[in-house]
Formats: sequence, structure tokens, C-alpha cells
Amino acid sequence: MERKLRYVWWFVLIGLVIFAIWKLFLPHGSNAYLQKTVSSREIVVYVAGAVEKPGLVHLAADARLDDALKQVCPLPEANLESMNPAEKLKDGQKVSVPFKSSPLSPESAVVGNPTNAVSSNPGNNGSSLNGAGAGSGSMGSGSVNNGSVSSASVGGKININSAGVAELDKLSGVGPTLAQRIFQYRTEHGPFARPEDLENVSGIGAKLFEKMASQVTVSP
Repeated sequence: MERKLRYVWWFVLIGLVIFAIWKLFLPHGSNAYLQKTVSSREIVVYVAGAVEKPGLVHLAADARLDDALKQVCPLPEANLESMNPAEKLKDGQKVSVPFKSSPLSPESAVVGNPTNAVSSNPGNNGSSLNGAGAGSGSMGSGSVNNGSVSSASVGGKININSAGVAELDKLSGVGPTLAQRIFQYRTEHGPFARPEDLENVSGIGAKLFEKMASQVTVSP
């Protein structure tokens, strides 16, 4: 009887030791274990817009917007001031990096000014407007229209040295974002010497240039 009781105590003691070891060295249900499990996971976000490497970015579960931006390399024309680098990201989130606002394109000023000049010129009186309005009015509007066309279009082709973002957006394979990059590149580096120089713009490769080659020109 005493031997059986002794065996029972030994079983109980061994069970307590095993339980203590499990609690100390394998804390599966503890907060520390759960936090470690969460931190070991990663999230995937999609970054697009004014960046050199748009696409999927793999980050830690507690990553911030600044961590994603470091991996995609924002372009010089990226408007980072409008973004919060401390923003916490979520799995499956899309991040769009905006471009800086650009100044008015040259042809917009050319088209807008002649009309204003006629209407606001203090030297014009009623008789001059009545006498010359019928004869030269149509010619005046024609010169304005011709000026806007010749500045951005030559022989049916778009002049990439004078076209604005709206005109560049009409090229095959070019959207608003890429049109903005072309305009920004021209502003920073000067006029294009030849159409092939478009391949120097980020996002335009040989294949994309082939699509638009027949639509562009650099003629003055």
C-alpha cells in the first residue's frame, strides 16, 4: 500500500515538473509569444505614382509609410510634403505618391493672351473695333488658333518641346502621370534634341517609344 502511494506521489511530482517546464520555456499563450508571432509576419502594399520603382513592397507588420518610400525611391518631382511619413500601413493597402503641381504650359499662355489683349487695350475705340472687327476679326481668331496648333502640333505630330501635359497625354501609351514626367523632364533639362530622347524620361522604354515614335516631333 505504501509502495503504491509512493508511486502516485512520484507521478504527481513528475507531472508538476513537466508542467512547470512547459510554462517557463514554451509560453505559447503568453502576450510575449503572441507579440513575437505578430512581429514575425509581413504585410504587402502597392506603391504607385511619382516613384522610380512602382509595384508591390514587402514590409514588416508594424511598418510606416516612410519604410515603403525608402524602397521605391521617390522621384525629384514627388510631392512628399503632402504625405505623412509616420502613417502606419495595412496589408493590401495602395499608396499613391502625388506629383508636385507644375506651372502653366507655354501654349496655354499664348492662346489666352491675344483675346485679353484685344478686349483690354485702352487704345482701341468703338470706331476701330467696328471698322476692323468684321475685316480682321476672323483673321485675328485664325492667328490665335494657328498659334496654338503650331506650338504643340506640326504636320499632325505633337511637338514634345512645346506641348503641354494635356497634349502629351494624347500620345499612345502615355497617361496623365507619364505626361507630367515628360513635361517635368523638359522643364528641368531643356528642350529635347530628338524624339528618341524621350527614352531618358523615367517610365519610357524602347517598346513604349516605338508606339509613339510616329506621333512626335521636335520641330520648332
